[in-house]
Amino acid sequence: MSGLVDQLVNGLTLGSQYALVAAGLALIFGVLEIVNFAHGELVMVGAYLLYAGSAYLGLPYPVAALATVAGMVVVGVGFYLAVVHRILHRGWQVQLVATLAVSIVLVNLATVVEGSLPKTVYSEQSLRTVQLAGTPIAVQRLVVLGVTALTFGALVVFLHRTRTGRAMRALAQNREAAVVVGLPATRIGLVTVATAAAMAGVAAATITPLYSASPTMGTLLSVKAFAAVIMGGFGNVSGAVLSGFVLGISEALAIGYLSSAYADVIVFSVMIAVLLVRPHGLFGRAVRA
Repeated sequence: MSGLVDQLVNGLTLGSQYALVAAGLALIFGVLEIVNFAHGELVMVGAYLLYAGSAYLGLPYPVAALATVAGMVVVGVGFYLAVVHRILHRGWQVQLVATLAVSIVLVNLATVVEGSLPKTVYSEQSLRTVQLAGTPIAVQRLVVLGVTALTFGALVVFLHRTRTGRAMRALAQNREAAVVVGLPATRIGLVTVATAAAMAGVAAATITPLYSASPTMGTLLSVKAFAAVIMGGFGNVSGAVLSGFVLGISEALAIGYLSSAYADVIVFSVMIAVLLVRPHGLFGRAVRA
């Protein structure tokens, strides 16, 4: 029983990071119809912001974590103005090349500035444990789950209870009609990317004390997040979140009861099985060409 609890908590922790990144990807695609191949690298940037705040500025972990999320909002605004806004109405080929180029630049920049060795961020919560059904669980993992739940709760309120959030949903449902009635597409796009970057910052701030920061940390994370987006249905945030947790739990159970060598096989087998039953994903719809 204790082994199952441990793997479930590990799975929920993995699922939290996949869900946070996948939700940002789905949000950007749903509103702007852009597939952001640099989104995993935004998590990496957030991880290094957390490391800089902790190691160089000496900030306590909670303060450094909040500063990381705030910093990622600024990064998201800059990313929109410098890249996304310029490729918004270009073909998908241009969008793919541009976001991939940003991804490569960020990975190499991090390697040049900080080196290729992982950087560890220490937090008191990652060193403490609590007993759950007789199993010692790192407090930081519970922090990940709690912060992720609060983040998605805030996102639901934002999307359904604010004018900007409702405008984002309207743009996602019918972009042409939303523009015709006068919705400010540029401002909404900026807020969308900033929101997605903030969620990447939350993922970075919570998981880095568990896994450390490295230049390539966003690469595999992007692959898993894309799998969650595809499985949930492109542009569907709820589907991406649910799929992220399904993939995280599947991966943890595969590692715990089979072998780490089978983890990725199980994850992508689950995705393929879902797509065989529902080709547009769990909650998806056909995407316009």
